[in-house]
Amino acid sequence: GLTPGGLAYKRGIPIPSDLSTVLGSIQTGIPSSMDSSHPPQKRDLIIDPDQRTFLICHELCSSHLTCPPIERDPDIDVPPENIRRLSVLLNKDTGILRGAEFDGCKWEGECRRASIADVLKVHEYSYVENINRLCNMIQDHPKGIAHLDGDTAISRWSFEAALRAAGSVCDAVDRIMAGDFRNSFCAVRPPGHHAGPRGIVRCENDAEGSHGFCLLNNVAIGAAYARSMYRNDGIKKIAIIDFDVHHGNGTQEVIRQLSPNVEKANVRMSFASGTFETPRYKPWLDETDVDNVFFASAHGYGPRCRPEADFEGLEPHMIGWFYPASGQSYVSESLRSPVETPDHNEFLLSQTWTRMGEENRMNCCKVINVGLSLPKAGDVPGMQRVEVRDAYRKRILPHLLEFNPDIIFISAGFDGHKRDTMNYGYVGMVEEDYEWVTDQLVKVANTCCNGRIVSVLEGGYKIHGGIVSPFARSVASHVRALVEGGSSREQYDKFEAEWESQFEKSIVEDRERKRQLRMERLSRAYNESIQRRRQHFLSGHLASPEASATANDASYDVDAMMKEPLTQNQDASLEPTADDEQPRKRRRNQVDYKELYEQLRKEGVA
Repeated sequence: GLTPGGLAYKRGIPIPSDLSTVLGSIQTGIPSSMDSSHPPQKRDLIIDPDQRTFLICHELCSSHLTCPPIERDPDIDVPPENIRRLSVLLNKDTGILRGAEFDGCKWEGECRRASIADVLKVHEYSYVENINRLCNMIQDHPKGIAHLDGDTAISRWSFEAALRAAGSVCDAVDRIMAGDFRNSFCAVRPPGHHAGPRGIVRCENDAEGSHGFCLLNNVAIGAAYARSMYRNDGIKKIAIIDFDVHHGNGTQEVIRQLSPNVEKANVRMSFASGTFETPRYKPWLDETDVDNVFFASAHGYGPRCRPEADFEGLEPHMIGWFYPASGQSYVSESLRSPVETPDHNEFLLSQTWTRMGEENRMNCCKVINVGLSLPKAGDVPGMQRVEVRDAYRKRILPHLLEFNPDIIFISAGFDGHKRDTMNYGYVGMVEEDYEWVTDQLVKVANTCCNGRIVSVLEGGYKIHGGIVSPFARSVASHVRALVEGGSSREQYDKFEAEWESQFEKSIVEDRERKRQLRMERLSRAYNESIQRRRQHFLSGHLASPEASATANDASYDVDAMMKEPLTQNQDASLEPTADDEQPRKRRRNQVDYKELYEQLRKEGVA
């Protein structure tokens, strides 16, 4: 393993010479993948000091009401997306991000509204104007709630809250680009990664679709702002990583609109029929957007629930799709090999991109989807988490490194936690996994873009328990990794990732093997006990005290047996041990209930 000195060597933390004997030389405990003969240049803390994490949330984000005031009433159905999500994070007395652990972060409670020019880089004006109009029609009252669809509710200040949420991301970009901070976390609502250019994004598996609690795509607006505003300050390539349990279909559709296309709709009436064609194009900067924007999402994909015996053999559409029913595993061809695109010089004159064809247009965008399935009945317990990590190690992070982004945006959704019921059993992450994936992205950012990361809150709804809820603890783990990224300069190592994957698999498999051995031992002991009782019954000696005592010898303490450590010999074979022959429960004296009843009757009790 790494010595403290070796760990400091990896993270770029200088060690005073008088402590090298205590912490270990930087040449000891170094992974074989690192070239110790050519150590990196020592970090100068004056030129490259430790930096803080920037946390931002505007107070109007809590004015987006999705239900009447929440009370302890079992008859009131509280929607998952509500104002308490921010309360468990930001409350000055009980919010988890207000704890002493995060005192070093810089808090900002004010931000500007996202400008309409930045919003229209992502959304159609007709959609933005419609949301604004609907919110203005709602009465400014705690119970003044309207619904865009069955999932998404709005109130008087919802549109303003959405503008402030998107503006928070733009402000975070400004602060990072100014060099004040290395990374940022935007604790905002309403979320945004399901919001497409015209709001709802439909797919083949769900022709209706829904807004999914989202109004404006915060992370896409911030990414477009960074690419256009800082194009002369070294920001050319933008990467967006989405680890919400639901597919970021809105963000993906926004990126699809970076190349011109024509939408067609067939109309048939009683006296005529025809085809309507509408050009669509939402550039962030210029015609090179498709080459310089990267999107990756790891999420659940498949049926809404685990197929049981009654549903065995049915297709997902027969029992319902997991929202939003899109995001099948896919890697665009432009990430594997260059895709032929029209000449950029003739782009505006000829509009040849509109004649590329749908397949080529889809493949020219750099998109990776990893659709994770539900665990099967025979899967090894704990392997689901390893598969999630491998999705990043093997399918996302290598392409992200090759893309070499100038800034990384994260759509940080925490509804993939194994205790969050919104995920129906998909993904099954825990707090350690959120910290791990954030740490991996920090390492990639250190390798490619001086650690520049802007993280934006998306989903996460298991808030029961407040500061100790799965949502609060997961967010804290995510922010903790960002805070550590302010001082760490450790870069991503693909060889270490491969070793880590094999190590985690071996641990899970070894744990499952030991569990199976314990279960087999318990099963053998139980069968022996049943066999002894059957033999005593057949021999007719069950009524005698000696036989009963012998039968009781076969009773076993199940909990004690399951907690027993497996010795090396027990690992190798399943030979009976002396412990198996000894009773683990206290013997009871035998009672003759007939005699006891006669005695009680004589005493007048019975």
